[in-house]
Order: sequence, then structure tokens, then C-alpha cells
Amino acid sequence: MPLRAALLLVLLSGCAAAPRYTPPVPPGDKEVARELEARRRAMLRGDRGRLVRVAQSYVGVPYQWGGKSRAGLDCSALTRAIYREAYGLELSGNSQQLYQLGSGVSAQGQLRPGDLVFFRISSQGPGISHVGVYLGKNRFAHASPSLGQVVIAPLSTPYFQARYAGARRLLR
Repeated sequence: MPLRAALLLVLLSGCAAAPRYTPPVPPGDKEVARELEARRRAMLRGDRGRLVRVAQSYVGVPYQWGGKSRAGLDCSALTRAIYREAYGLELSGNSQQLYQLGSGVSAQGQLRPGDLVFFRISSQGPGISHVGVYLGKNRFAHASPSLGQVVIAPLSTPYFQARYAGARRLLR
């Protein structure tokens, strides 16, 4: 009986020391992982090239309240799509919920490409009701209900200055 116990102990200890099986990663997954890491690094560097290209690719897409595709989308869906395509990050929520993410940017002069900019449009109630993505150089991308499409606009226009509610910085 002691011999059986010793043999069992040797066998079990060998199993515990055996290397764990790691399934191979398909080549496509490695490429995706590299691409996402490159996007993350670009965001952390404040690289605006990819961000601007992605935002420009949406210019002219029709505004549609509640829309979530290039057939039509609203301001929060545009923001989520830009972040997904430019940085590989999934955001969720409407403009009020997005306003809870990240950290506040204290002054417009401190905005960086990728910051989310928020507005209070009085016709839609007292709270946050519109969001866009700051692209740098005083410009931001947003889905404009009044123009009926996605546009890139100057942040300094009197309309937006009067309704500016703040900005949030994500992951920096």
C-alpha cells in the first residue's frame, strides 16, 4: 500500500509540473492584436492622423436619431463609431452617459485630439444632449440634427460656444 501511495504521488506531481497547453493563435488574430495595439499607442501619443481620416470618412452620412450605421446615425453613435475605428475602443451609451466617462478637461485651450466635447442644446432639455469628437485645430466631428448629416465644424462658432458644456478625456 505505501508503494502505491508513493507511485501515485510521483504521478500526480508530474502532472502538476507539466506545462499548460496553450492553443495556437490564428495568424489573423495576431494581426488584429497588433493593429489594436498600434491604435492604442496612437491615441496615447495624441496622433490625430487616423482620427481625422476616420472622422472625415463619416462626413455626409445622414443624421438619424437612434441610427447606428452609415445609413444614418446620431451624435453618440458617431462618437462610438469613430472611437471604434480610430482607436479600437468600444464605448457605450448616449451623450449623457458618455459624459460620465474619463476625466474632465478644464479649459477648451487644453483640448487634445480624441477628447469628447459636450453641449447643452436647450430645445432638448437642460442636460447634456449632444456630443462630438475633438479633432484638433479648433475642429470637431459631430452628427448635426440641424444640417441633417455628419460634419466637421469649428468649435469656436458662437452657436457652439453658447452651448458648450465641457469635455472629457479618455485613457490618457
